[in-house]
Amino acid sequence: MSTKQLLAEIDRGINALQKARALCLKGEVVGPKAKVTAAKTSKVTKVPARKAARGGMSDKGRARIAAAQQKALGQGQAGKE
Repeated sequence: MSTKQLLAEIDRGINALQKARALCLKGEVVGPKAKVTAAKTSKVTKVPARKAARGGMSDKGRARIAAAQQKALGQGQAGKE
């Protein structure tokens, strides 16, 4: 069975189901249902704010780096600006 034949068979099946649905509803207006979107059904929830990052280093680590920089400045190894 080719793709075109398969699609035609599916279309015939859909049409038959739509006719059966119309007969079951007996004269009621049959129309396509509106699609429900997430915006219509979900409630808006507020995302909690993140706390600001402190810096990630301990005071002891900062002190060691500062001491190393001072030592490098004293020996003339610091980068020139």
